[in-house]
Amino acid sequence: MARNKTLIPLVAALVIVVVCTAAGAWVTQSRDAWFVRTMLDRAIPWQQPDICYAPTPDAESYFQIYDDAAGAYENYVYEIKAEDAEGTARRVVLVSFGTMLDENKPYVKMSVKGSSVCAWEYADAPGD
Repeated sequence: MARNKTLIPLVAALVIVVVCTAAGAWVTQSRDAWFVRTMLDRAIPWQQPDICYAPTPDAESYFQIYDDAAGAYENYVYEIKAEDAEGTARRVVLVSFGTMLDENKPYVKMSVKGSSVCAWEYADAPGD
């Protein structure tokens, strides 16, 4: 009987570890987990935003579309390969609220925290 009292918490702890590991792998590897990564990126206090640039992607290259809270507009989610000031490439997720990106603008300048774009604007060239 005493053995069962020790075994139950150990099994419960093992189940929690397995579930957390699986959830962590899903968040880090799945493009569908972009919203969860965005919340985590914004909540981590020691992570500072970087300025990154990328050529403006094709307007139709979004991977997800969803209605805004009021249902008046559609928001477009893009995964973009960007570079920071040191030339380090990173994949980031940019949400364009209410409109697709304008592919006639040459570059996008982004404030990136983790893999999430916090703010962005169009630019004529990297460094603008």
